[in-house]
Amino acid sequence: MYSNGAIQRRVQGNGYNLHDVISLSWKGCVLYWQEIRSTGLKTLLTKSSIGLICDFDGTLSPIVQDRERAQLAPGNRELLRQLQKHLRLVALVSGRAVADLSARVGLPGLIYIGNHGLERLVDGQIVCPPEVAAYRSAIKAVLNAIHLEKQMTLEDKNVTFAIHYRQAADHEAIQTTYSPLLQSLADEHGLHFSQGRRVFELRPPLEINKGTALASLVTQYGLDGLVFIGDDITDADAMRTARQLREQQTCYSVNLAVESEEMPAILHDYADAFAAGTSDVTAFLAWFLDALSAS
Repeated sequence: MYSNGAIQRRVQGNGYNLHDVISLSWKGCVLYWQEIRSTGLKTLLTKSSIGLICDFDGTLSPIVQDRERAQLAPGNRELLRQLQKHLRLVALVSGRAVADLSARVGLPGLIYIGNHGLERLVDGQIVCPPEVAAYRSAIKAVLNAIHLEKQMTLEDKNVTFAIHYRQAADHEAIQTTYSPLLQSLADEHGLHFSQGRRVFELRPPLEINKGTALASLVTQYGLDGLVFIGDDITDADAMRTARQLREQQTCYSVNLAVESEEMPAILHDYADAFAAGTSDVTAFLAWFLDALSAS
């Protein structure tokens, strides 16, 4: 990790102004959130309507072998509860079904968005765009056409489905066999195929994702400042949108990517800084709460 002074010397040596640029990309150099506290995060804290949007698995909850055992990391529930008192918005946007997500977090007042933006919990009811329902028959057709090996699990999330293979003995063999098969089935039935951290997913081919969900929340809540935290490939959609909003001077957004051995390379393109694992996300939330309380 680099000190603020070292970072400033490296930035200025490359012709950048540290106070204007918080997205830094040098070969072999990773910028952690602690190193932008006096720059990008300091600017964020001057905003009057700030939001926090987080992914769940791999961000607020450590990745586990059995996803049914996933739960918030110690301390995160209370930190989210306290942050609600200081922020215009605290929202979770996850690939999980929204009912599953809200049950695992269990905090009233948070905004819960599931299935990568396709469903939202509103007054206890699950709300989806009307065009999503038309793809249920295609999803069922693919579900009926696939046969899984041992230690692969199928998750039917109604508007999407996922195949998890973290517990499989040979991840590469699963990739080689199932990736082209699922891509072919997706093409045949008019669905979108994607991959994440030891997971395959098929969903409707709609322009709805974590990025559109983020943009909608920024507009709905009138945010002029935002932190987004995520760890997987669908989080890149949210980070890309957050970056665009900052460049357009619509909402000053800071993207934090959560480091892991499985972190997709694309997150390096959109992250402004990194958290060194889920425990460091907890450390960031604690710092953020203290900083908001003091401002």
